[in-house]
Amino acid sequence: MIFIMSNSNRRGSAAILLTIAFAGMLVLVTCLFAAARVAAGVSYADAAFQAAGRSVLSEYDTELLKRYGLFAFKGDERRIERDIAFYADASLRKDKKAYFPFAPSGSRTRVFDIETDKTEANLKEFSLLDVDVFEQQLKEAAAAKTAERLTGGRNKSGKMDYSDPLSGHKNRTLRNEGVTASLPSADVTWSFPDVSSLSPENLSNLADKAASDVLNSQYIMAAFGHANDGVSDDDSFFDAEIEYLLSGKMKDLANYDSVKAKLTLIRFFANNIAISRDPLKRAQITALAAPFAAAAGIGELAASIAITEIWVGAETKNDIGLFEAGEKVAFIKTSAQWALTDCAKTVYGLFDGRLIRPISKSGQTYEDYLRALIFLMDRETKLLRVMDLIQIDMKAHYNREFLVREYYTGYRFKVVALGETFEYTEKY
Repeated sequence: MIFIMSNSNRRGSAAILLTIAFAGMLVLVTCLFAAARVAAGVSYADAAFQAAGRSVLSEYDTELLKRYGLFAFKGDERRIERDIAFYADASLRKDKKAYFPFAPSGSRTRVFDIETDKTEANLKEFSLLDVDVFEQQLKEAAAAKTAERLTGGRNKSGKMDYSDPLSGHKNRTLRNEGVTASLPSADVTWSFPDVSSLSPENLSNLADKAASDVLNSQYIMAAFGHANDGVSDDDSFFDAEIEYLLSGKMKDLANYDSVKAKLTLIRFFANNIAISRDPLKRAQITALAAPFAAAAGIGELAASIAITEIWVGAETKNDIGLFEAGEKVAFIKTSAQWALTDCAKTVYGLFDGRLIRPISKSGQTYEDYLRALIFLMDRETKLLRVMDLIQIDMKAHYNREFLVREYYTGYRFKVVALGETFEYTEKY
């Protein structure tokens, strides 16, 4: 039997097919929307987690930045995890208030409602106590010329007065054992190298070190004061701050005396070289040697050596006086830069300890010599003692609980949400 399908039956079949096809398309579109929503949710969550991570960095210590140009925040891993959850939830959860442009204040409108399953923070590699991390912060501050605006612990705009080094701080001593025991350099033992034994090889190494250390030096000289800068301000614990870097003693005067002893040795060594290179000075020594030898009952060679050392010693003492008066002293002097020009008067004490100024005022300042001594320092000891000074002054004038070891310059964190693991590194 042959069945013939009518037009109405054909239209009904087409409608059924179209309905099936439309339903399939709806399922497909729904799946596409669902996939797009998941992808958008992942992207939205990623943006929220990144913003949360940067928000934690916004909690840097403003006083540390103002005084020393360092970006760092105080925290621990558990606290950071709580902060990230707090900041992220403000963007991701429907039950948290958020504020949008053109929406009523405190609107809870959310496109997504995303819950984080796990948050982990890691502070390793970012501790401010780490000398590599700390040095990077110092160099960035110096390179950005932040160091030029640093106040450190001192008010350098005051009147310059060179008449009395360490004017108000001579007896300033750090006696609090709790403070001294917590200093970053407390466990470091280091002694200053013997500057009189420098060899050409050592000087070459020093030059290479100076080239790589210039930003550290720029920072140190901008952020800290020294005994002969003509400034004394009670906003810093030590007056001889750079002398503390070089000596590490807990008393201002002891640090200054230690550096003065080092400079005395350097000047004695350099003045001996200057005399050996000056024929006129050697002629004066030779002329005085015979009568001096007869009076002292010694040979002329011994007399010449004694005269040289007396002359060099007196010139060296005068050099230290020039430093304390805020004046310059050339490292290897010419005749015009030599102050005590009369050998006989010097040897027989006729200058009477008076400060004598040379004809030429050219040379290097006390600060220049300090900068050279800083170049000689062991890198780790130097950076740890910079941390000491920061910690001492922050404790004294800002936060009694301040400890460098509790501050960080960044962190890593990861968040598990939407079946994905999001990982980030945030740092200044």
